[in-house]
Amino acid sequence: MLTIYKSSAGSGKTFTLVKEYLKIVLQEPKDYQHILAITFTNKATEEMKNRVVEELNALANGEQTDMYH
Repeated sequence: MLTIYKSSAGSGKTFTLVKEYLKIVLQEPKDYQHILAITFTNKATEEMKNRVVEELNALANGEQTDMYH
């Protein structure tokens, strides 16, 4: 399946990408090997990685974040 998200700065693309990534990986952990997310800057890449780690840490600690709403 191919999904493309295209929108202006500050519209929530990173939030959406992280949410979709986690939804896929939490349903089928091995699928992380088949996900490609492309960003256009190193800053965006780092932000996305940090958000994934933060969300996984929150999940491991039993916390609910905006991703769960």
